[in-house]
Amino acid sequence: MNEQIVKEGVTQVEKFFKTACVPEPVQSVMQDSVGKSREFYSKAATVTGDGAKVLTELADAAWSNTKMLNDKIIQNATANAEAVFDAALAVARAKSFSEAAKIQSEFVQQLTAKAVAQSKELFDLSSRSTQHVIETAQAAASKSLKR
Repeated sequence: MNEQIVKEGVTQVEKFFKTACVPEPVQSVMQDSVGKSREFYSKAATVTGDGAKVLTELADAAWSNTKMLNDKIIQNATANAEAVFDAALAVARAKSFSEAAKIQSEFVQQLTAKAVAQSKELFDLSSRSTQHVIETAQAAASKSLKR
């Protein structure tokens, strides 16, 4: 008997929900809420995508600058090593100790001047690289804020 009453109650509740109408103001609010939620999601997805692009641009700029600096350091080290071997060979070919000392002294002066020039060049490259990354970040931030 109780089982029959429960079944009948469930059936009546199901009928009510199948035939019941959602009042127009409630339906309007629900539709508006869904629309605004979708709009918010769309904007959030766009901002997230833009943020990912900005991070990629910054990482690419930083990596490219790091690679350029590393290549320059390797180029300088190679040139300096070649100069050392050339000077060592010149010293080995010297006919006297005074000629060897002169070659060595000139080499040290040239290497010192070269090291100063290389340091300045690396500093300038590093400064320009850093400025490039900063400008990339500022441009991305400005672009993002305009939205």
